[in-house]
Amino acid sequence: MLIAIAAVVVIVAVAVVLINLRPAEQAAQPEPSAETGMVAGTLGFPVSKINIGEGGTKTAADGRTPIGYNGSCDSAAQAAANYTPLLVDVNLETWETQKETLNSLAVPGPWLEQTLLPFSVIADAKAQGNQLKSFAGGWMEQSNVKAGGLYRTVSCEPKKTAVVQVFFGALGVSDSLPQGYFGTRTMELTWKEDWKISNAVTGVNDSDLVSRLKDKGPTGGLGVPPTGKIPPLDEQILARYFEDLSKEGWVEYANATR
Repeated sequence: MLIAIAAVVVIVAVAVVLINLRPAEQAAQPEPSAETGMVAGTLGFPVSKINIGEGGTKTAADGRTPIGYNGSCDSAAQAAANYTPLLVDVNLETWETQKETLNSLAVPGPWLEQTLLPFSVIADAKAQGNQLKSFAGGWMEQSNVKAGGLYRTVSCEPKKTAVVQVFFGALGVSDSLPQGYFGTRTMELTWKEDWKISNAVTGVNDSDLVSRLKDKGPTGGLGVPPTGKIPPLDEQILARYFEDLSKEGWVEYANATR
């Protein structure tokens, strides 16, 4: 049982299978210039003026997720960053609240069932009295979007739909200290008086969404012993994660941790 649960957690954390973007559907990405107002950051990516944690006018039921956006493409990029923890985090003590919030921000569909299933398996195992490894108050996976601090807008029509990829940092449970890693979450947002998640890459039956992406986005472990911390993103780590992947279109959030 515990081995199966551990496998599920790994799938939740890093299993993303994507294919190339259809050329006709690729949205043009801004380059650093006087016109866009963006300049290159320390890692060479253009730095946006938008911040993680902002863009909303109110807060969801969990008391932390910003909601209530204005429908612009910038707000879609903010919403994607702010919604990422709902698709990544696993906390044995607060899962029910996270599930309620995710449901309130989701357009129902097979993607949602596939997203919720691994979390539900873990919650059920806990309810049955299984001893599950966790850290710092029930965490099995804990994201930090600022630690990755990158996004790529694949496509966007204001107040209609957007597809955004978010590169985040996280800690995952291990046999000793929590293990740091970086990953990408891809989601489709649909405007329904606010940005709602209408699809997300789950690793299962994702052919429709993944066919609209340029590539899978960087994801995976650090390949070093766990330290209990997410290391600062630097050129060496970046080279590891973007090996054989394009950096085209990726933009830093203004408040990314560097």
